[in-house]
Amino acid sequence: MTFAPKQQLSKVRGKKRYSAWLKLNAKRLKDGISLQYNAAGEAMALAHFASPITGQYKGRQVIRIKTGRGKVPTKIRA
Repeated sequence: MTFAPKQQLSKVRGKKRYSAWLKLNAKRLKDGISLQYNAAGEAMALAHFASPITGQYKGRQVIRIKTGRGKVPTKIRA
């Protein structure tokens, strides 16, 4: 026995439900995203992750950044 709805729901009904949820949770979602910033004030990456440019997390070197052939790591725009 498989599950199937009795009638097909319209696309509008689903979009209304989503927009109502989004209105309630928009502030929480916006505040939940925090970014790391470098000295110049540019966003580098999400917080609680190692920086993709320097390879540091909480002031410690945690990953080695490979630059390859003298290239300088590029900035990551958030």
